[in-house]
Amino acid sequence: MIVRRGALRASRALATRVLEHPNIAVEWNVTVDRFEGNTDGLRRAICRRATKDGGSGQGAAADAELTVRASAAFVSIGHEPNTGLFRGQLALAAGGYLDMSEAGRSTRTSVAGVFAAGDLADRQYRQAITSAGSGAQAALDAERYLSEQGWTD
Repeated sequence: MIVRRGALRASRALATRVLEHPNIAVEWNVTVDRFEGNTDGLRRAICRRATKDGGSGQGAAADAELTVRASAAFVSIGHEPNTGLFRGQLALAAGGYLDMSEAGRSTRTSVAGVFAAGDLADRQYRQAITSAGSGAQAALDAERYLSEQGWTD
């Protein structure tokens, strides 16, 4: 596992499982420059260790190039919700997520009749399965809202 930082940002329980797993080796403070392989598949990741000041690892203080053997890669480099089109229209929370703080367990946003689900609203879990569930919640909240406004079949 290649980690850009000196620590995992996952939950403590998940981080512990990874660090204690006998088949997982962690390379800390490393960035991937490129992947190499051929028509048979991925062979390796060519990486650089980050500098002590947190730089990209490409300056004079960087360690030599690091090669990590790999037959597969799952790239997860953070998450930024795609809420730009809502700026100035809906309240946004830290990290760019829609602000759902007044909604309690509802999917309501800061504007009446506007409901949110999935990556726009989920700061905690950020998983496809929870997005599907919050989509169902938003549909039910929207249906309830329309009913309260006098809209019927």
